[in-house]
Parts: sequence; C-alpha cells; structure tokens
Amino acid sequence: MDKKSNGFTLVELIVVIAILGIIVAIAVPRLTGYIRIAEERVCAANRKTVEKMYSAFLLENDHEDSIFSQFLIENFDEVCPTGGVLRYEYEKVKCSVHEDGNEEPGDEVPWL
Repeated sequence: MDKKSNGFTLVELIVVIAILGIIVAIAVPRLTGYIRIAEERVCAANRKTVEKMYSAFLLENDHEDSIFSQFLIENFDEVCPTGGVLRYEYEKVKCSVHEDGNEEPGDEVPWL
C-alpha cells in the first residue's frame, strides 16, 4: 500500500522553526542597536536646537538652573527620546543619558 503524503513532517516543521529562531536571534540585537543609535542622534539634534534657542534667550536674561528648567517646560515637550534629564553647562546642553560625542578627551580636568 502506497500512501501519498500531503503535508510536512514534524521534523521538517522543527527545522524551519529552528532556522527562523536563528534568524530572529541575529536580527533582534542588530535592530535594537539601530534604535539606540537613532535615539542618540535624535537627542543630539534636539539638544543643538535647545542650545541655539536658549543662547538667544540668554541675550535678554541671566542663566539659572530654574530658568533653564522653566524654558524647557515652556518650549519643548520631549527633547531626549529615552527620558534623559537636560542640564546647561559651559554653554552646552547636556543629557543625563547620552554623552556628547563632540567633546575632546583633553577637555576634562585630570585627576592628580
């Protein structure tokens, strides 16, 4: 008696699922890396915008941390997509989550 098979065997299905699992295991870390890079770039671009607007604001006002916080509340909904806290230091807007990649290594004061 010769049976005609119409379908996939259990082994074939397991092999396909294993291959898909391997593809997902490779793709997910790469995608999350791209998301992280995009968030850093968005934060950097938004910080530049805040920096320019706040510099113009400082032409008429003096800087204080409370004034900077109020300026952010009044003019921006969200600057850092990951929820970083912004601060204004040395005429630069800095994020608590993302580092500014434009800083030179010699800009910091070394420990003695």
